[in-house]
Amino acid sequence: MLTRRTLLAAAAGLAGGALVGLPRQARAAWGSWPAAYAELRLAPERRAARVLEVFLYGGLCPWDTFYCRPSWGENDGRYLYAFGKGALESRLGECGLGDGLSLPFAEDSAGQLVHLGPWTAPLWGRPDILSRARVILGQHDQFPHSTAVPLALTGHRLGRPELAGTAAAVGRHFTELEGGDGMPRSCVIHPGDIVRLDNVQSALAIGEHPSASRPLELNLQQLPHLLELLQRPATADHRSAHDSVVDAYRRAYAGRLQGPTGATLSAPELIAWESVDGARRRAEDLLGWIPPGVFGLSNGEACGETRASKPAMAARTARHLLSQDLGVRYALWIDSGLTPTLDGGHDTHRDHLLQAARNYSHTFETLAGVIAAPGEDDPDKLDLDTTMIAITSEFGRTPQREDEREGLGHWPGATVSVLLGGPVDSAAVVGRVDPASGLAAEAASPAEVRMALLMALGVYPFAPGSFVASDVRGATDTRTALLRLRSLLSVSD
Repeated sequence: MLTRRTLLAAAAGLAGGALVGLPRQARAAWGSWPAAYAELRLAPERRAARVLEVFLYGGLCPWDTFYCRPSWGENDGRYLYAFGKGALESRLGECGLGDGLSLPFAEDSAGQLVHLGPWTAPLWGRPDILSRARVILGQHDQFPHSTAVPLALTGHRLGRPELAGTAAAVGRHFTELEGGDGMPRSCVIHPGDIVRLDNVQSALAIGEHPSASRPLELNLQQLPHLLELLQRPATADHRSAHDSVVDAYRRAYAGRLQGPTGATLSAPELIAWESVDGARRRAEDLLGWIPPGVFGLSNGEACGETRASKPAMAARTARHLLSQDLGVRYALWIDSGLTPTLDGGHDTHRDHLLQAARNYSHTFETLAGVIAAPGEDDPDKLDLDTTMIAITSEFGRTPQREDEREGLGHWPGATVSVLLGGPVDSAAVVGRVDPASGLAAEAASPAEVRMALLMALGVYPFAPGSFVASDVRGATDTRTALLRLRSLLSVSD
């Protein structure tokens, strides 16, 4: 249940780390680039102004989406043909997804042509999107959701003090860079039924960042209650008096922190409290910033199944926040599909063909619907020239069926992340998979994907409390690490 305490925690994200009403600090913003490596920062015209990340909770199968090799596995029931070619074709026919099993896309790092699989068919008619798609093969060693999810969402393993979502780092950087106005620079949108599962809440973690770096959390199940709380109903009849009393307590506490010269000493707790309190005072501003009409549930249909679509609601919310010049630089849409599986979200231990056909295809269709097509002058849609979109997940799925339930198991040995637009200006596949083992033979780590997102926004990925150069595989120093990250973004200038 959403409580005042929850609202105050969210309000820390509203403040974004700035002290409302205080002057902007002269020091460089956290995440600013050191002069020694300034030439490796993306040029302003190459950076993304904002990022939308779509995290497919449960697992994204590479073999029938973004790393499809139609020549693999037909004779031994693996990869695209884990359930037989006949069953696959039958499912395609029932769902009306495209005229073929796959679409040629780009060569991988071994020079082998990779196709897009059948469940990406909603993207096939959008060459404007696919021509700016970069598929990154990944790999890690965490099989359980509860450890793989935080690793994928933050780039850090559980127990690391630096474990923080990308939202916290982005929010902190841009609030310090642009000055605080009490409004969030980043947010996490989730369907409400999964955030307490498998450590998905790590997307909200702040690690070693200030407490006010916590992003705005938008729980799609409880948004009406949030909008009600933003009106501050508990103090509606005596709001001015209430704010005066709170301010008096703040001044009294600050007075106890005065040093010998009379100057007020810095206190992290006071800074965090003032950030939250400043956001509380401006809570009603969000009623206009997040109009209720954005949140209405609409029906979605896939493979003959019609449901109220939380992916559509999440997409509308993210589109609004990122397209309306509200100052939001990063939005994370945690997606569990049109019809979440019994195991949760996209976790297809059962009936993979049916669940993937419904859920992957619906999410990709929904995503394509909020991206402006060439010549489409719609200010409510996302422009890939200014907005980079990332598709991520905690791991892939096994190359062969798991058991008699006709599903696929967890497979961190080969994952895919997809970057669309922003610095990415051509189609490519980074890395490769060994066909015998189904393991990525060349891959990026979850930390490298997180660092690439920061770099795309112009944030220095090795700022204190974030990552270090040794988190980049094969890096011998900071310079080689930054060059490696630039290569993930397909930036050669």
